[in-house]
Amino acid sequence: MRFVFVATLAALTSVQAQSQPSADTVGASWEYDSQLGRYRVEVIATGVRVPFGMAFLPDSRALITDRPGTLWLLDIRTGTMTRVAGVPAVSDSVDGGLLDIEVHPDYVRNGWLYFSYAEKTDTGKATVVERARLRDARLVDRQRLFAAYPAMAGDYHFGSRLALRDGYLFITLGERESSALAQELWTDLGKIVRLYDDGRMPNDNPFVGRAGARPEIWSYGHRNPHGLAFHPQTGELWESEHGPLGGDEINVIKRGLNYGWPTVTFGREYDGGAVGDGLTQAPGMEAPVFHYATSAALSGIAFYTGSAFPQWRNNLFVGAMTPRFLARLVVANGRVDREEKLLLEKKWRVRVVQTGPDGFIYLGVQRASDGTGGVIARIRPVAESSGLGRER
Repeated sequence: MRFVFVATLAALTSVQAQSQPSADTVGASWEYDSQLGRYRVEVIATGVRVPFGMAFLPDSRALITDRPGTLWLLDIRTGTMTRVAGVPAVSDSVDGGLLDIEVHPDYVRNGWLYFSYAEKTDTGKATVVERARLRDARLVDRQRLFAAYPAMAGDYHFGSRLALRDGYLFITLGERESSALAQELWTDLGKIVRLYDDGRMPNDNPFVGRAGARPEIWSYGHRNPHGLAFHPQTGELWESEHGPLGGDEINVIKRGLNYGWPTVTFGREYDGGAVGDGLTQAPGMEAPVFHYATSAALSGIAFYTGSAFPQWRNNLFVGAMTPRFLARLVVANGRVDREEKLLLEKKWRVRVVQTGPDGFIYLGVQRASDGTGGVIARIRPVAESSGLGRER
């Protein structure tokens, strides 16, 4: 679950500000230089433990999932946090808990929001996806859309990210530390699945009608995917994925393809040994478009779609929890051209990143690995360089 970038791609590091306050308290801010200009990072809310998911409502309020089981409603203008009632009980051990959240693209008309969580059952634990509506800070009209098959013992590798587009719902699922299952089509584990946004099964999914295969599977051979986002121009589905000891990946997800885990990987076992036969490529298995040779623990991802940073538009922002940074990836033609690492100075475990309705970048971070000190932060341009510079 950790990563370092491939040596053939350049990493561009940010420059530390001249001075900064020591406490990550509400109202604290810091200024840093990126390759394209100066930006400010400011804390707008605290009180969360492990912020995992973030989605904005049309009125500019943000829904924040806190992995131990709390859903927050954040007013980004005032920093006021309101606890949302009606959230299901979750199994919050280790990687489990309340996970991602997404707002339907046509939320103004239908009011649906989608969320995922780890559920404990009589046979084990599974990633579950529901949709609900929000009324007076309470979830109502809850509908269960999906539960990963099978439920498994253990508390690791649930995934789970959600993405909605063109009437479809995509869900990432970890292999629950049973690596071989990522290659098995009878199970949802180690897969990305595709449903209609009401939970129905599309009949054009790649494995519909294949004996012994789960019809919801869209792609397979994944380890523990923690990021999922559509490119705003091309519509490509991009994903970030935890490797073992290194080998964290950025992939472009395509219908029916095999992304290799555990047969191929750029990572190693935690004891330093090879994974399987030590292969980094194999026929019929997709190579990542970008990978990290050493641990980075990639988490949530988002394409920047705002106007506050015009030279960052359509760049892919990727949270990393080891060694703790925010990556800015310049992408073109389905590939990664270059990388800039931001916020190395803060040493924050960046778990989620989103473009806000005001054009600023919003982050959910942990300050400590033990699940304490969660912060919601905002990145905005410094006034005198609000356009930033030109990409070199």
